Amino acid sequence: MKLQFKKTVTRGLLIAALAAGFTGSALAASPADTGSQIHVSGTATRSVAPNYALLRLGITSEASTVAAAKTTNDRVMSDLISRLTNLGISKNLIQTSNFSVSPRNEYRPTNSGEQKEKITSYVISNTVTVRINDLNKISQAIDNAVAAGANNIQSLSFQADVDQSLTDQLTAEAVKNGRHQAEVIASALGQQLGSIKDASVGSTNTYTMENTSLRMYKMADAALSTSTPVEQGDITVSKDVDLTFYVY
Repeated sequence: MKLQFKKTVTRGLLIAALAAGFTGSALAASPADTGSQIHVSGTATRSVAPNYALLRLGITSEASTVAAAKTTNDRVMSDLISRLTNLGISKNLIQTSNFSVSPRNEYRPTNSGEQKEKITSYVISNTVTVRINDLNKISQAIDNAVAAGANNIQSLSFQADVDQSLTDQLTAEAVKNGRHQAEVIASALGQQLGSIKDASVGSTNTYTMENTSLRMYKMADAALSTSTPVEQGDITVSKDVDLTFYVY
């Protein structure tokens, strides 16, 4: 019985070894495992209309004490929020993105002829970011910020929300673009495009449109006109993919 058992095991191991060798030979002969590879990047872009804007307003106040400067800054901020909410802009769309307090120093000569540093005043800077969903209200928002006492516009950029449907379309177009490039390269090399080895999809990129005519625009200048002119353009949305194909 022992001899018979050993014989059976030996035959089983031999069959397993032959099967493993056959499988290894089959895989080794596959072009997908032994052929060269081509790595390409595909991209797709689409122009879409903006559906909201981000307005960054700067409020700067200066006084001999921090308390006095803050009182002025708080008054302007309160008036600004009140005016913007009256336009239909919700409070949760108005956010403080930066706040700083800094002393203003002067160097004055002493009786000994040395320069002595002295704090002459305090400056409080408050930056507010406002999301405006109704693009027709941008000019009104700027004009109301002027009336409230805001000092400058740091930036005005147009943005677009990208839904899943558009993301899926761009992904499919980017893959198609990448595959086309791979086919052209393979053909130029006298080879045929094989199956896909790897694929990775990047994030959806949105290139915003910034109104450069309003960048660092002084609110005092805006107050000279009855309505602040605003121009908007399209937003570019893009999707990138990285693809690796076998060629043979």
